[in-house]
Amino acid sequence: MVGSLGFARHIQKLQYHQASLGGWLHLAKYHLQTNQFNLSETSKLLNLDLHFEPVSDSQLSYLEQQQVLLGQTIVQIEEEGFRVNALLNKGNEPWVVGFELNKLTTRHIEGIFQLLADSLPKDEKGFIQQLTELNRKWALPIHILSPEKSAIHASSAAIAPKFTTEFYLDARGPRFMSYFPQPNVHLVMGPLEFHPTLSAQTILVALLFAVVLSGLSVYWLVQKYELGLQRLERASSRVASGHLNSRVKVASQDSIGRLGSAFNRMAEQIQRLMGVQKEMIRAVSHELRTPVARMRFGVQMLEDTVEDSYVQKQLGDMDQDLQELDELVDEILTYARLEEGGPILEFKSANVLELIQQIQEETKRRTDKVSITCHSDQTAEHEIFSDIEYRYMHRAVQNLVGNACRYAKGQVHIEYSFHDDICRIDVEDDGEGIPEKDWDRVFSPFTRLDDSRTRASGGYGLGLSIVRRIIYWHAGRAQVSKSRWGGAKMSLIWPKSMH
Repeated sequence: MVGSLGFARHIQKLQYHQASLGGWLHLAKYHLQTNQFNLSETSKLLNLDLHFEPVSDSQLSYLEQQQVLLGQTIVQIEEEGFRVNALLNKGNEPWVVGFELNKLTTRHIEGIFQLLADSLPKDEKGFIQQLTELNRKWALPIHILSPEKSAIHASSAAIAPKFTTEFYLDARGPRFMSYFPQPNVHLVMGPLEFHPTLSAQTILVALLFAVVLSGLSVYWLVQKYELGLQRLERASSRVASGHLNSRVKVASQDSIGRLGSAFNRMAEQIQRLMGVQKEMIRAVSHELRTPVARMRFGVQMLEDTVEDSYVQKQLGDMDQDLQELDELVDEILTYARLEEGGPILEFKSANVLELIQQIQEETKRRTDKVSITCHSDQTAEHEIFSDIEYRYMHRAVQNLVGNACRYAKGQVHIEYSFHDDICRIDVEDDGEGIPEKDWDRVFSPFTRLDDSRTRASGGYGLGLSIVRRIIYWHAGRAQVSKSRWGGAKMSLIWPKSMH
């Protein structure tokens, strides 16, 4: 704010002196041209050290020389006073004329009045017209005193052979008055403000400039931080979606840059830990396959050689347990493969109704505990065909149907629907259902809901986790709700096209 006011004050001061001192130099140029460029006479008249020289030889900078050639008056404010320069028409080569003013004296003002007396017409009409033009162009603070006020100074007019100059001071600054016998008027010059104060309009402009500058600065800072936060948000979303190799580009060492560096270190640590975990799961799962296979082979050989019914029953139970362990290892490997960032999927257009009917027939052959039905109102080709990875989608729907059969009392229903290019499969059962408080965690790995899903019912808590990962790679989602019979309703929702 202080800087804006200081800048506005400097500009206003420069403009004021450019107008007033430029008017002085204009009158001096007129006097020089009418007196064959007699520099000493004009300098003596104004009590100023006038000088002129070719523009190319002057000490002005290149930019200032160009401004002079365009007809502008150059006013330089220095510690000791003012340096004024302007264009002078002298011969074929452009010249520059100027002077230095360190301190304003009465002799300077007398010289200006003398130049006015020499350059203005003697008749009243021409006098007033040219004086008005000078004031308009150069902002010279000169005006004609009214007849009423001129009468007060009649005594000085009576004794003035040519003109006389009087000085007086008011609240705004110094004023000078001179009587011009022809055309019988008093001219007043002033107030001369060599340190002009800021006007209300200038202060308002400075305030507005400061507010705009502050606003732009704040906007630049906020925009800079907003862009950094957006990059961090995108990287966080990618890491959350499984792309653990995502990093933030750190372009600075400010707070956002330091936050980005911390995020990158965190992402690297997470990626390392997840890599170690997945590698361990794969290694353990693969290593378990060989001893489990040997144990099953040994148990089956014992079953063929033992005749005791009790021992055969125990061996049969052991074989069943080993079978479940083998299936668990298979589920763990499948889940780990899906969590690694996604398998290589080949999406092709497939008939979803045929897939559902195939799963219905396969499940019926494995169980006679429940009745499995399926239904769909969609019949058009564009409604029942969708871009899917057939093998994985088959696995996902099969897991849902098998899960429903495991907990249903007697009925499982599969429903397919299509709306607004969105495919949906609902699998409902008439079992005890899933409490609403557990809907959000039922798809988490190794989750078993003890109140409705017991160990005796089978399962390892990985089937629904695999379903969630498969539908995720189809750009869809899996959700739970209540079925029409009060049991569980599992739903798969995904876009028809993957393009």
